[in-house]
Amino acid sequence: MSHLAERPLKKRRLMSLLGRIALCTFGAVAILVVAGIVFFFATLYRAGAAQEGDLALVGATVLVGEGLEPHRNGTVLIREGAIVQVGDAEDVDVPPEATVLDVSGYTLMPGLIDLHVHLGSPALEADQRPGAMMFPRLVADWMRFFPGRRRALLEHGVTTVRSLGDETEWVLEFRQSIRDGELEGPNIFAAGPIFTTPGGHPVATFGVEPDSGVVRLPSTAEAARAAVRELAGGDRGVDLIKVVQERGRPEYPLEPIRLEVLRAIVSEAHRHGLPVIAHWGTLEDLEDVLDAGVDGLEHLEARGVLGGWPPQILDELVGRDMPISPTLTVMAVVIPPEILRQLQRRVGEYRAAGGRVTVGSDAGMPGVPFGAGVHRELELLVGSGLTTRDALKGATSEAAKVLRSDRIGAIANGRAADLVAVAGDPLRDITAVRSVVMVFRDGRLVVDRRRR
Repeated sequence: MSHLAERPLKKRRLMSLLGRIALCTFGAVAILVVAGIVFFFATLYRAGAAQEGDLALVGATVLVGEGLEPHRNGTVLIREGAIVQVGDAEDVDVPPEATVLDVSGYTLMPGLIDLHVHLGSPALEADQRPGAMMFPRLVADWMRFFPGRRRALLEHGVTTVRSLGDETEWVLEFRQSIRDGELEGPNIFAAGPIFTTPGGHPVATFGVEPDSGVVRLPSTAEAARAAVRELAGGDRGVDLIKVVQERGRPEYPLEPIRLEVLRAIVSEAHRHGLPVIAHWGTLEDLEDVLDAGVDGLEHLEARGVLGGWPPQILDELVGRDMPISPTLTVMAVVIPPEILRQLQRRVGEYRAAGGRVTVGSDAGMPGVPFGAGVHRELELLVGSGLTTRDALKGATSEAAKVLRSDRIGAIANGRAADLVAVAGDPLRDITAVRSVVMVFRDGRLVVDRRRR
């Protein structure tokens, strides 16, 4: 009898133990879920309160206007996030109720613009390979719109970026969250998906899924027009269209867009008021995109004009006032130094002929950091023969013209108060852009490295 009586007791003890284990497991899972939610919202990097009233920045050397003319002991008056007056101290009327911030000893320049980023890419180091352990963090960052990248861009003085190939719905929601003042970060101009082919870049090169929101693969002119119309519609439309016309290398050929399809993309985009920029590789690719009527060029690769610009091509590019973002920073990661120097000579020749050179880093690609990539690109452009002023204009006023925006890119009346204070004079030494002390976004002080 005693042996039979022990069985219910053991069963009750086992059930009790299993219940405690289940309760502990549930509690641990609940704690992890709550911790995850807290982490998610605590690390979103939300935007601060909008700038209100009058703010006067006084005492700095201010690089004024689209020409970046230095005004010693200048004053910038900001009201509700916009510049209302700028000039020499004696010429600016600072209201008595204004908040006055002394920025003496610094150079105040417009916020920098990076015309070529991939906001949602893994952003690996140059020699890094993606591993399974990185994907949970990547997904979490993607859902939070990469607070670390937004912070890095602002900390390097980059207040506007142009996304050239991100998942469409995601990047448009990202752009809207910035515009609505929900998240802190740079202005975003978005191309949405890349127009390419099933055998083209980035499908055949990076393995991008053909049916993803990152690419569009129209095979006919009508399909191309329909795809552009879909992207252009309403307040949620893209800011520009990007095409990839890329034949690759003889040992690794890629499929370019057929010319009639390329022409349809460009003409439909222009019908909706959208500019079209082109990734290109070879001279044949360049001839195609010029024939189609694109508005800007991305990259300068060794397969293109390494040996020199064909005179007729150079004349046409300059005559059409074609902006080129050479993205030397990403080229420097993958090509030998001697080839890079040859590409730099081509950039210098283009500028010397009267061509427009703008700044894009290709941040998000392996080895190109967000924010710091713009500083590196500026240095490489000056090393190509551009003046420091021309290089800076390529990341400010000229970049704003490419974006067709009269709100950014210059310290001038009516422009957004996107400003960067640096230690040193970037018109004398371009490396001074690395010494970021303060950054303002729409008049909000978002970075402050002054000694307290």
